[in-house]
Amino acid sequence: MFYGWRIVSGVFIAQLFIIGFMTYSFGLFMVPLQEEFGASRAQVNLGMTAVTVAGLILSPVIGSLVDRMSIRVLMTAGAIIFAAGLYGMSLSQSIWHFVVIFGISVSFGSLLLGPLTGSTTVSRWFSKKRGQALGIAAVGTSVGGLLLPVVIGDWIAEAGWRNALLYLSYVVMLFVLPLMILVIRSHPSELGMYPDGAETNDSNESAVPAIDLKAILRHPAYWTIGLSIGLIFSVYSALMANLVPYAEDTGITLEAASLLMGVIAGFGLAGKIIFGMAADKISLRLGLWIAIVLILVGLGILLLEPSYALTVVACAVIGLASGGMLPVWGAMLAVVFGVASYGKVMGLMNPLITLLVMPSFVITGYIHDLTGSYSNAFWLYCGLLVVSALILFRLKMPASSAAASN
Repeated sequence: MFYGWRIVSGVFIAQLFIIGFMTYSFGLFMVPLQEEFGASRAQVNLGMTAVTVAGLILSPVIGSLVDRMSIRVLMTAGAIIFAAGLYGMSLSQSIWHFVVIFGISVSFGSLLLGPLTGSTTVSRWFSKKRGQALGIAAVGTSVGGLLLPVVIGDWIAEAGWRNALLYLSYVVMLFVLPLMILVIRSHPSELGMYPDGAETNDSNESAVPAIDLKAILRHPAYWTIGLSIGLIFSVYSALMANLVPYAEDTGITLEAASLLMGVIAGFGLAGKIIFGMAADKISLRLGLWIAIVLILVGLGILLLEPSYALTVVACAVIGLASGGMLPVWGAMLAVVFGVASYGKVMGLMNPLITLLVMPSFVITGYIHDLTGSYSNAFWLYCGLLVVSALILFRLKMPASSAAASN
């Protein structure tokens, strides 16, 4: 078996734990922390705010390091920082201790173990099968979302929130850390190999020279891809944050509404594999356009305030589309910018995307407060998705990759 698939497995596991904890399990600690420290929800949520702000600053720096340093060293450091942070959080004596430790450890952990390092590494090891490999690696985030909340929830119920963090720190230190050390390698050349396990290096992207940060910012594709992906992510993120209250507004019970998140996660897992494999065979722009159309279809159904069964269908369609975002985006960056600058490009693009995502939550809440409904917000989402699709017309893919990616 080609060693690149071991790289995929290592990235899969890394993203399972860091994204599974940060994105899907943080809410489990909300009430226990409030009860322990007498904190408000706003104070607890400062932890996620700290991660977001730190990401804006650190992402370009870490992205540059990814292109210059050993990714095994970076991901190993990420596992150590993450495990140490979990251990430190379990010893917190105040909400501010928790917020500071969470903000530092999870911001570094998410950048050093998440898609920034993971997608860069996988893209170096694969060319013809890059989309499929990126899709499988990204499934780790979905599996983390399905698995970790259940495990951590049981630990909290049986042993308390402090022990839950302690147990998770042990798992990261004893399982994730050795995996990063033993499995992760930055380039196929380190083991005398070529991308995809080929006998010769026939990948055009390896010949694309590295470019500096100023050149990236001047590159039209940076803004085209960043704005398009950023608008898609802003719509998806705001929709996920408001899906349960939307469902409750339409008369769906809280329990039934919560299941809708599971539907999206499950179909998102399938979407990552499907879109990942398709990305190796069809135009990458077409893949992103298909994802946009699927989200528009899902929003169209939700605008009708339909029955629960149709709401499930809408969530399934949106979940399928969500699976295409990460692998298609990752493949686009490799094709347009080459693998030599992949880390810098993604690291510099993350703040642009974050700045587009952040206002979407407040705007959605404001529209709902003003109108008492999510309909106008959903129409706004549709408009933003159309703009995203139109922006993609400006994207010029390299002629050498036209057959496979344009």
